[in-house]
Amino acid sequence: MDYRLEKINNLLINYSLGNFDYKIEPTDSFDEIDAFICNINMLGEELKCSTISRDYFNNIFNSVSDMLFVLNMDGFISHANKAAVDKLNYSETQLRESPIDCITGDFFGWFEFLKKGFENSPSVLEIETTFYSTEGGAINVICSCSYLYNQHHEKIGYLLIARDQTKLKQYEFSLKKSNNRYSKIFRECSDSVFVIDTGGYFLELNPAGIKLFKVIDEKLHSSNFFDFILSKQKRDLLVKEMNEKGIVVDVKIKIKDRYNNVIECLISANKINDENGFPAGYHGIIKNMSHHKEMENVVIRTIVDTQEKERKRIVKDLHDSLGQQLSAIKFYLGALKNVPNNTLDPLVEDILTKSNHALDDVLIELWNICFDLMPGTLQNFGLRHAINELCKKIEFDSVIEFELKIDNSFPDLDKNLEIAIFRIVQEFINNAIKHGKAKKIRIEMKYLVAKEGIFLLMKDNGKGFEVKNFEEYQGMGLKNIKSRINSYNGSLRIDSLINSGTGYEVIIPHRIDKQ
Repeated sequence: MDYRLEKINNLLINYSLGNFDYKIEPTDSFDEIDAFICNINMLGEELKCSTISRDYFNNIFNSVSDMLFVLNMDGFISHANKAAVDKLNYSETQLRESPIDCITGDFFGWFEFLKKGFENSPSVLEIETTFYSTEGGAINVICSCSYLYNQHHEKIGYLLIARDQTKLKQYEFSLKKSNNRYSKIFRECSDSVFVIDTGGYFLELNPAGIKLFKVIDEKLHSSNFFDFILSKQKRDLLVKEMNEKGIVVDVKIKIKDRYNNVIECLISANKINDENGFPAGYHGIIKNMSHHKEMENVVIRTIVDTQEKERKRIVKDLHDSLGQQLSAIKFYLGALKNVPNNTLDPLVEDILTKSNHALDDVLIELWNICFDLMPGTLQNFGLRHAINELCKKIEFDSVIEFELKIDNSFPDLDKNLEIAIFRIVQEFINNAIKHGKAKKIRIEMKYLVAKEGIFLLMKDNGKGFEVKNFEEYQGMGLKNIKSRINSYNGSLRIDSLINSGTGYEVIIPHRIDKQ
């Protein structure tokens, strides 16, 4: 027997074991057996290519995360990938040769529905359905189905791809929930929330923003955010920072609404990009600082009113207790000195006289303290009489000359406001005497009907200071004045020059109800 036949036998054994790299070299004679050997070698190459292709396909088939099924023309499963086996908890043997309807829960119905779908869409069909695992767990899936063809372009079955929609549904639910939460925040946020394009035109503006800018809905997209900024310099600086840095945080700006009302605001904004990473505009928040200032003013006014109530209580306690006790001691000393048949030692009598004078000084000082804390005139007769009494008292005690002018038509005010104005005047006079060394002080007070506010002018002829260095001169007295004015949303303008005196011009908004 030809030795080559034995080699051919071994070669076929290797091929049956999957070793397609094994080859036989033909002899130089190249007879019929050598020709047969060459054909077998070629068969090995084809088997190797087929095996590699099959393994490659199987790797892809089983590594895909979607569930893949190969169905025959009758709807029975011939192949199912690993994802289908794992998610449905079937074994591959259980799935193979089973109808696809067994996992849809619609026995002998769903596949018929699938076939009818191909009558209207012969290429690729998409159907949303539910698969059931062996434990009865439901899996929402989107199925894409297409025909399988052989080399003769004959239909031999179907390829069914089922994508698990469970996580997608959860994501869609979370996204919807997040969008609803964002929409709620956007609508109900008390601050103005805006979205603008790169040119500054509004894309979105929440109700608080519409109220702030007073824009009309139908004109929103034709309105430019930057046109509302009052200062051109501030506008240009804001645009530059937003373009260069892509973010601005708590930048102070003044805006004017559609009716040219000026509003102080804080703006924070971020650049937003489109899906390609190119600038698409900005979104941000605008805080109306007038609301915050109003709340601060309410807090300050509450603190000041509480202080004044405490002063009033202290004055009452001093007057009713300590004042009466001191008066009683003065009475007893006077009675002791004026007893009939006075036989007091001259030294004792001198001590009594000096003690009586000292008590007079204490009572005067106590009255001054009570007046500074809370003048009785202010409580009983109002602001005009209290300021007049204050000026006369200081004129009597020192060499200060006052020029006081209060309109006869000046209205009665709320008691807390009267106290605040009295304290402002009192602080100014103290500053003028103590720091300004003034000798003459002018006070003018009237009600501005047109502006619906109280006008207060205070001037002295003291040392004065440079207004540009105003912050350096803010002692406690001046801070108290500013706090009281701010608590009523008032304004303060200061004019002062070195050796030319100081003037305060105060306007406090106050509407008088007409009877």
